[in-house]
Amino acid sequence: MHERITASHWRKAGLKLGEGPRWDAVHNRWIWVDIVAGEIFVCDHLNGEVRTYAPGNYVSLALPAGKDELVIAQQGGISRLHLSTGKTERITDMGLQWEELRCNDGAADAQGRLWIGTTAFDHRAGGGDLYLIGEDLQAAVRYPEVACSNGIAWSPDGKTMYYTDSLARTIIAFDYHPNGTLQHERTIITIPPSMGFPDGMTCDAEGMLWIAIWGGHGVGRWNPATGEQTGFIEVPVPNVTACCFGGEDLQTLLITTAAKETDLAQYPSAGDLYVAKPGVTGQKPTDIKL
Repeated sequence: MHERITASHWRKAGLKLGEGPRWDAVHNRWIWVDIVAGEIFVCDHLNGEVRTYAPGNYVSLALPAGKDELVIAQQGGISRLHLSTGKTERITDMGLQWEELRCNDGAADAQGRLWIGTTAFDHRAGGGDLYLIGEDLQAAVRYPEVACSNGIAWSPDGKTMYYTDSLARTIIAFDYHPNGTLQHERTIITIPPSMGFPDGMTCDAEGMLWIAIWGGHGVGRWNPATGEQTGFIEVPVPNVTACCFGGEDLQTLLITTAAKETDLAQYPSAGDLYVAKPGVTGQKPTDIKL
């Protein structure tokens, strides 16, 4: 039906809710988070040294913004983390009330703006939204009333944006314009209940989508033009959360997983990090410019 390969165990991590893997191409380092623990991890690609930061507040995303700074998303809004000191400063609270809400997945677009989604803690329908934040630091709703705002990716030509609300089990495509306007919404992929829930995702240089499947033991590759699944990377734990391409050649796929809602007696490596080389190249990441 389609090519299947198996991911390799890369690092013991024990993440409660591993998420947000990113490749910092300028500084040759990997970044990922543990949402539940409120921790950020920065790994030097050459020597494997990992530094841990603990800003707390359900940190869900950390994007490189220079050698010494990360822009991070939390319960409470968007902040700047200074790596030299570990201190954070709030950039914007997005004008929201956060008692029952937190940030979830996000990404930087080609213009360096932040696309960030929110979700209610109970993931109730309509409890979250997808926002765009530019240099003016105003949070504008771009896609409203979702349950669990998740994976965001762009086609190689930048003309299409892909997005998922995990609980709807659908991947949506939009015509994407440089000013941040989304048009011509259409559902391109539906994940069947028997497979699991679509979580984080990335788009490779060939324009194919790689989608982590919560409850699905892996990462699938789909053709967004046809909706056809063309590949699958098996991961030996059920709750696979996100993936990104990185390394000097952009051919290594880093995969995060979660120990949350997992039988750890059966899956002791849940929450660890995995890697695969599926034979394709990722797109060069964009730095945030907030």
